[in-house]
Amino acid sequence: MKTRLLFLLLLLTTWPAAAQKMPARPAPAKVPAGPAFTITCADQKSASALQKLYCETRDLTLPAPPTGTALTVDARVNGGLTVRGYGGSTVRVRARVTGRAATPESAKALAAAVRITSENNTVRAGRANESLDGWAVDYEVFVPSRTDLVLKAVNGGITLENVEGRLRFDTTNGGLVLTGINGDARGQTVNGSVTIALTGPVWVGPGLDVNTTNGSVNWELPATYAATVLARTTHGKVTARLNTKRKSVMPHNLVATLGKGGAQLKASTVHGSVEVKQPAETVPVVPGDSIDTE
Repeated sequence: MKTRLLFLLLLLTTWPAAAQKMPARPAPAKVPAGPAFTITCADQKSASALQKLYCETRDLTLPAPPTGTALTVDARVNGGLTVRGYGGSTVRVRARVTGRAATPESAKALAAAVRITSENNTVRAGRANESLDGWAVDYEVFVPSRTDLVLKAVNGGITLENVEGRLRFDTTNGGLVLTGINGDARGQTVNGSVTIALTGPVWVGPGLDVNTTNGSVNWELPATYAATVLARTTHGKVTARLNTKRKSVMPHNLVATLGKGGAQLKASTVHGSVEVKQPAETVPVVPGDSIDTE
């Protein structure tokens, strides 16, 4: 009995020290919810010394729209849009809300009064009194890589990356940047350039039709690609550097068949130049017969 009591007493006195020597378990690693947002308030500045700026970001996670239903993002009068496809199944939104006024307090109050809603698969910002003065919302949105979209802006650019679907986009004062998109894509701007960079071996879907009134078109395609390319300008010049002999390049028009042809891809401007190019194709190097010398 005494032996058992001594053993228990020894165990109780040594346990705290032993517990202190045990290494702590590392905290479980956080699994990222998806690509990181890049839009911040760091690059926002007041237009003048008399104007004060307040800026904040708000993050939302929404269910993806059902098949056949488009996600609409409306930047209203002042705001731009960047939409990127990713491998997730939800829609992730970061809204950068800015208020501009004569005092810091008024600027903050303007931003605080902005409400962002997402009913009926439509992301939109507004104030209760419907005023559009003094505030703006810019959006960065991650969507499943196959998503139908309707994107609207007035004074702001629209960027689309790595999305396939029925894509509609429209702005008045702002550029269009299209990278790695596919599907049925149609869009326009009035005052802004158009930048297109396609990826993959072929366009997947019905085609592309994009235009601007006042702005240039800069279009890059992979070295090996299959599509029918049409480009046009009214007051400007068309230049092309393409890896095909099946092309017609006129001062204001281009028609070219790349590879085996395919979907019609169109880009045009009224006042501006058009440049369409592919990098030179690389010719595989075949090693010659080796000669052994003694």
